[in-house]
Amino acid sequence: RRWPLLSLLYDSFIDRVSSCIVFGSAGCAALLLTREDELYALGTTTCCGAGMSGSTSFEPVLIEAMSGRGLRQLSCGTGPHVLALAESGEVYAWGHNSHGQLGLGHTCCSQPPTLVMGALAGQRVKAVACGAYHSAALTESGELFTWGLNSSGQLGLGSNVNEKSPKQVPFQNRFLKAVACGHKSTMVLTESGEVFAWGSNEYGQIGSGNEVNHHSPYLVDTLAKHAVITQIACGYAHSLAVSDTGELFVWGSNHCGQSGCNPLRKKVLEPVESAKGIGGISDIAASNACNITVVSNKQGKIFMWGNIRGQTVSTPVETRFNRVDDVFASFASPPVSPRMLSFGGKAERPLVEALRAAFDDPSTADMKVVVDGRTIHVHKALLKMRCAYFRSRLGKQWNEGNGNQIEVVDFSYPIYRAFLQWCYTDELHVEPEQALGLLELANCYCEMELKARCAALVERTTSVDNAAALFAAALRHDCPTLEEHAFHFCMMHTTEVTLSEAFTRLDVDTMRSLMQKSAKGGAFKR
Repeated sequence: RRWPLLSLLYDSFIDRVSSCIVFGSAGCAALLLTREDELYALGTTTCCGAGMSGSTSFEPVLIEAMSGRGLRQLSCGTGPHVLALAESGEVYAWGHNSHGQLGLGHTCCSQPPTLVMGALAGQRVKAVACGAYHSAALTESGELFTWGLNSSGQLGLGSNVNEKSPKQVPFQNRFLKAVACGHKSTMVLTESGEVFAWGSNEYGQIGSGNEVNHHSPYLVDTLAKHAVITQIACGYAHSLAVSDTGELFVWGSNHCGQSGCNPLRKKVLEPVESAKGIGGISDIAASNACNITVVSNKQGKIFMWGNIRGQTVSTPVETRFNRVDDVFASFASPPVSPRMLSFGGKAERPLVEALRAAFDDPSTADMKVVVDGRTIHVHKALLKMRCAYFRSRLGKQWNEGNGNQIEVVDFSYPIYRAFLQWCYTDELHVEPEQALGLLELANCYCEMELKARCAALVERTTSVDNAAALFAAALRHDCPTLEEHAFHFCMMHTTEVTLSEAFTRLDVDTMRSLMQKSAKGGAFKR
């Protein structure tokens, strides 16, 4: 509801939406994907593929050609033009095409979505990205294809000649894992944590230390010398990168303070560490249509700076939002989404609100849970419905004569309260530093969904000091995703991790497991 355009939708339709993207020169268009795998256009439908050229509709219009294709990602350019990634790994394109940005082999606009072929034929694409008038597709085999406008070398093909169909960008012996596009630039992240950029360098957004456009991929060596990068993002003319230790690096245009540097410094030609005072960074967002930077720190707090509704802000401002994407609806100019927006579930109803209010409400509760001498008021029926552990414990053998009270000694009060609150609201109210304790509880109670969400939260806290301990915890609680994350971090920071106190405290079995896993990964090959 924070997005003005989406506020026009009825609750009954919002309940069906699983994800969407808001775009256009004024945030005036949207594409909405439903849980039934149907794609709808809303707002300015001229280039939304809705077959309503030159019109505007504030009622969702079905795009029949794209329904039932298992869409995984949508990306939009300035024209606008649209790329849609299907579950099959195929890419569909429609919209403006004056520079060949649709990749269809011609420069005619395409109203119905059309399959992009050429060099992409037979490829399984895993991610797409749009610049203003150019496009990029990253395959599952780690290869990159680009097409469209190339006036600044943004295609990375060694020239400034436009391409009307996909062309492979040459990379030697490097597997690419992520791609992002600025207005007239492109950036990729390799599996080893290196960043390459190319295209317009008018504001230093390539990070090469000068203002010369790059027509071929340029290794951002300032980053390569100091950090292993895990995330990248592009604004209109500035670039962002986050290291695996949570450091934020920013470079490029600073005309609106979006690089977080002294506002008198209009261009930042090489990556600099930014926002040091807000803690480690876990998520970043930027849009090639905006001059705003938005980040989340490892405590889940959301910060923004740059062009904030026409105001130049060069230092991080803490917001009250829960997700970085939400900031763009209220403070970005224009109000467009930096990526696809995911909807976790149906719009809240009075029932949901009532359950939230009922948690720890002594006036309606019929049971007490006592932890560390502190009482939490709960409802037996709800706990039995939500949790297999309570269905068993509060079953037929439950003794009503015990005063309807349960004593908990295995977990701390904050951890157990967070667990019970999750039972009521499906929300995690726990500090990242305590998430490991909640993960242990979830594993003990066989709550797999909670376990997965805790693991994702724990990953955000990874550091040199605790990586070994997280690896041990992942083994102990049978959490493969956390195990892989912690192991990869240990391999990228082998010296620092092995000298940490947490490493010296590993038991023999965990140490053996870590060494064997390292050997299988080729760590000890000569």
